[in-house]
Amino acid sequence: MREEIRHAIETLLIHLVSVDTDLVLFVVLTIMAVIVIDAVTHFMSKQESRTGIDTSVPTISVDGSKAVAEKSYLSEIQGLAGTPDAIIVENGFVIPIERKPLAKKIRDRYVAQLLVYMRLIEEFEGKRPPYGYLILGPNCRKVKIYNTRKRQQWLQQMIDEMQAILQNGHSAKATPHPKKCKKCNVSDSCKYSYNHTTLKERNALKIVEA
Repeated sequence: MREEIRHAIETLLIHLVSVDTDLVLFVVLTIMAVIVIDAVTHFMSKQESRTGIDTSVPTISVDGSKAVAEKSYLSEIQGLAGTPDAIIVENGFVIPIERKPLAKKIRDRYVAQLLVYMRLIEEFEGKRPPYGYLILGPNCRKVKIYNTRKRQQWLQQMIDEMQAILQNGHSAKATPHPKKCKKCNVSDSCKYSYNHTTLKERNALKIVEA
């Protein structure tokens, strides 16, 4: 499109020598407006490609954006807090978006995080979001996660477990895994680290957790 605009400008300049000054000014301003619109469209397209967020829908919040301020939620009633990577309005609902640029697949913790955002949005915006979006990987794969009763019950179980650990001093369940332990900063000093436990000990942990 830029090449076409450049060619049009050159053609116009050739024929504008004998044209009225006001008309010349009008044409120049029109061309400048077209260039600006093209640049804005190109920028929005790049933003959508980079973030996975549809720029055509109303956007309430974008984390890290200078144009749209981020929006955080803090619920004393639920004991939950969160800041979605983005919040949009879609089909009349406030929808949270969570971006995982390095993720290759959906993980439980990603879904749980999105479900927490949907709970917070329901409390503060007054309307239950029917779904949210996970944006995965460098190619921005968009996955719709539905806000079902079964998923919220699953989330509540995890929240209850965490609250029991905090309030009653219960021990968290150890779940050593080669990939997790490899990336952990304290694996060298952790007695549950995959590198520090034998197969027999790991099997014993599984029995306790079951």
